[in-house]
Amino acid sequence: MNAVIYTRDNNEFEALKEMVVKACGPDSVSRAELSGHKIYRVVYDIVIVTLDGAEGMEVALEYTMRFPGTRVIWISNDPYFAAMALRNHIYDFVTRPFDESWLEHSIREAVRQIRIEKQGA
Repeated sequence: MNAVIYTRDNNEFEALKEMVVKACGPDSVSRAELSGHKIYRVVYDIVIVTLDGAEGMEVALEYTMRFPGTRVIWISNDPYFAAMALRNHIYDFVTRPFDESWLEHSIREAVRQIRIEKQGA
């Protein structure tokens, strides 16, 4: 199982990485490169986007459109984007400030669903 985290904040990356590792083991959790043009070539099982505004929307929607099986969890400080996330089948939309237990639950549930799908494949 692999995951990528889009964030500019080092502390946030470490906290989210810990949640993902706790849910799915120490496989592959990486940090997305945010300098310049974003490249969407790698298929990830889980993508966590913590970028606000249009930039966060772009990343979340690109992964959802290009890789429909990817579970995209979008964290934003703007609840305006929640309806857009719902319409575009984003796996989960979490507003800041968020309850860590809710985010941990969301990650665990995404991992559970992915494992079921992989077993059935």
